[in-house]
Amino acid sequence: MAVCSFSSSFLMNNCTLVDNTFINEFLPHAPENAVKVYLYGLSLCSCPNSDSNSMESLCCALSMSEDEIMSIFSYWQEQGLVQVVNKTPFEIKFLSPKEFSGSAKLRSKGKYKEFNEQIQSILSGRMISPFEYNNYYDLIERLHYEPEAIVMLIKHCTNLKGASISYPYIRTIINSFEDDGKTVVALEQKLMEQEKASSQITAILKALGLKRDADLDERNMYLKWTNIGFTDAVILELAKSLNKRGGMNKLDELVMKCYEQKLFTMSDIENYSKEKELMFTIAKKITSTLGLYYQNLESVVEVYVKEWLNKGYDQETLCLLASYCFKQDIKSLSLMNEIVLKFYKLGIVSKESLQNYFANVVSQDMAIKEILDKLQIVRRVNSADRDYFKTWTEDWHFSKDIIDLVLEKSKGTSWPLRYMNHLLLELNSKNIKDVESAKKYLDGHKTSAAAPSADFSQREYTKEQLSALFDSLDDIEV
Repeated sequence: MAVCSFSSSFLMNNCTLVDNTFINEFLPHAPENAVKVYLYGLSLCSCPNSDSNSMESLCCALSMSEDEIMSIFSYWQEQGLVQVVNKTPFEIKFLSPKEFSGSAKLRSKGKYKEFNEQIQSILSGRMISPFEYNNYYDLIERLHYEPEAIVMLIKHCTNLKGASISYPYIRTIINSFEDDGKTVVALEQKLMEQEKASSQITAILKALGLKRDADLDERNMYLKWTNIGFTDAVILELAKSLNKRGGMNKLDELVMKCYEQKLFTMSDIENYSKEKELMFTIAKKITSTLGLYYQNLESVVEVYVKEWLNKGYDQETLCLLASYCFKQDIKSLSLMNEIVLKFYKLGIVSKESLQNYFANVVSQDMAIKEILDKLQIVRRVNSADRDYFKTWTEDWHFSKDIIDLVLEKSKGTSWPLRYMNHLLLELNSKNIKDVESAKKYLDGHKTSAAAPSADFSQREYTKEQLSALFDSLDDIEV
């Protein structure tokens, strides 16, 4: 046991020294997550006996798998910054970055003599470091790049940025080509595609009010748009539609939004714009009619108006329904949506069909009101009355003459409307549908002061029926 040691709190508050050689030469070019693993591992070197200094804790802390971490340490071993001492259990020794400097660390210098001379002559504005050479060798040996393809890529970079172009930019360009840049044949094809696109990208930048060459990200954006199905003409028109408000990123948002909506032609895009403008107009009119205010109508359009239009409703019909809802004290979009869906199930989606429906309901209510008046029942027509009348006329198919006949027989009873239903039920059960047969049957029927409750149990109404939509249609505009 050591005589002297640091406490865990001291170690937690202590500093981890990072050599500037690592920061300047290795950090800028390291793969994704490699720097994170290196720095965290370096910090663990100050507490070798801690429970956190284990592969399990390392995986947990960095949210990475053991294979990922081992792969990254293998990368750093290739760069000469660590040594894999043992694989089971996994053990790493960190080496000094300064030991890497100098030609002694330059791999295969003689093997790549011609290659080295070629790229150094292209990058005449600066000297290539051993680190950079080794990374090119790594591309050739580990990732199977053709040396001639790397030379071609470096020449392409200098054409874009000059002979002093930095290695990070070159590596970014190399990475952007992915598998299309590993062979001369594939790279030539890719470069030809980019060259062909250059004039179009220049036109797009001009439409956006940008007087400069496109950078790598912008070129990749353009290639992405064309690869997913957009023509140069459509992309240019979309750029012009921005009226120089925003750059390529704004254009990218617009193009991808069109892609999400499956809009690939200007005709599709223009029709969609007109339709969306109409949807916002409808949303504004409906919310205004219902007495609602929305600072942003986007959600109203997406959740309600768009769905209503998809079901076949038009602006006039929806505004008529909104007016009806307001008069019925229905002042929320969710409740109006329930009304719309009820009509949709009835196949009522046009203004004419809606007005006809209202007219039929009003006409029906007038007939029911006439019955109530004759029975000396003083009140408004309600949903239970409508349910009775629908059963008599539509389900049992009784004519007005038979209904009038039964009405006369029911006058003076305690519950005349119920008694009417009781008599009509009997006639229906005996399949008596003509006036003469009904009169004969009713003449032999003894009228009681009150209808038997047992006969009427089937006419009880649910809460939903009694609170049905059309409790009153007195204010409907037909």
